[in-house]
Amino acid sequence: MFNELYGLANQLNNRFYTNSERSFPVDIIEGDGFYQVNAEIPGVDKNKIEVTFEDSTLTIKASPTVGENQKFLINERGNKEYERRFYFGDIEEDSLSAKYENGILMVTINLKKPEEKQKKVITIE
Repeated sequence: MFNELYGLANQLNNRFYTNSERSFPVDIIEGDGFYQVNAEIPGVDKNKIEVTFEDSTLTIKASPTVGENQKFLINERGNKEYERRFYFGDIEEDSLSAKYENGILMVTINLKKPEEKQKKVITIE
């Protein structure tokens, strides 16, 4: 009886949650000249994680693998694709790097080095 009620409650929760409500926790750390994004995505194969950067926005998508023809008694982890987006200003797009280890995705984003402003001498005619 408990499993049936719990399963029904879980189905209702899954129906009303959106991807943003059922997502993965993220820490963003600012270092000297870089940002470090640490996303906790345990139990997901690294081939099922997509990291993209477009229009100053970092997007992380994760697709958990759920076995086919499985009958769950409890399914709290879900099987939907999760997605998070973060806006960053001027960064060095060519220097983005990502590493996935022990369920943590670490994305390093280097900031653009500020251009040195040079004094311009204007000749008087």
